[in-house]
Amino acid sequence: MTLFEATDTFLELKRSLGARYAAEGRVLRAFGRAMGDIGLDEIQPEAVRAFCRGSGPPTLWLVRKHYALQVFFKHLALRGLIATSPLPESPPRVPRPFRPRIFSRQELARLLEATSILDSPARPLRKETYRTLLLVLYGAGLRPGEGLRLRVCDVDVDSRLLFVWDSKCFKSRIVPVGTALGEALATYLRARRTLPMPSGQRSYFFASPRGGGISLASLEAAWVRLREQANVCNPPSARWQPRLQDLRHNFATHRLVAWYREGADVQARLPWLATYLGHVTLAGTQAYLSMTPELLAEASQRFERYADIGDEGAMPCPSNI
Repeated sequence: MTLFEATDTFLELKRSLGARYAAEGRVLRAFGRAMGDIGLDEIQPEAVRAFCRGSGPPTLWLVRKHYALQVFFKHLALRGLIATSPLPESPPRVPRPFRPRIFSRQELARLLEATSILDSPARPLRKETYRTLLLVLYGAGLRPGEGLRLRVCDVDVDSRLLFVWDSKCFKSRIVPVGTALGEALATYLRARRTLPMPSGQRSYFFASPRGGGISLASLEAAWVRLREQANVCNPPSARWQPRLQDLRHNFATHRLVAWYREGADVQARLPWLATYLGHVTLAGTQAYLSMTPELLAEASQRFERYADIGDEGAMPCPSNI
């Protein structure tokens, strides 16, 4: 069997099982173009490593390529099509390319106020649409794509529930929201019904003037304008500027701060947070928890309440904590 034939068969199998496999498919197609339509036994480990490395400094895309090829070669080995995988087991370590921006309450308020620049007679409800969408991304911790895909029927303003369908890893979930966000959604829905509803209740909740959906590119472009208007930017020398996804990081971090202030058992509630965010494991949630000065202060105060440090600085034994 040739590499092209094996790739076609593998991708067809994955997609028949319901996997999108879009990015991984691009990796495998690129790998085939780089190697040529050679026999599977002609694939050389050094050529595979060179393809994964690419040129320039290592990035997370290198890890993505490594993972896609690792799964592909494991599939071939299990079926006896190759003797062993020509790819090393572990991908190289890649430093995290950015740190999320955790906004202050004042910065969040300025971002919402900045939506006034989107107001336009030619685009009715544009200001209200983007303002409410930002509230949802922060207040419910949704991913930007999840917010944009919401349909009118997915927003139950009476029960204050959002229904998120077939999101990352094909997971669906029900997201309850607070009273203030629920009222904001109800207010927007009343205004939204003045726009066209081309698909009835299945029309997009956050809609363009014609009732269609808003593209992620349009939302990203609006976000750049808003953060500049609100002066919520990193220094010009910084490699990264605040992203839409950072609103989700803010939701998770601020939720932890609130639990510390309530005196809740934060460790016990982390699985709640993971479920709410739509993560399969706690490891996925940990990437969203940035140690801010505010969070560190709350954690330190909690520790001090439990650790009775005497004049000599003696720590209590674990049984007393």
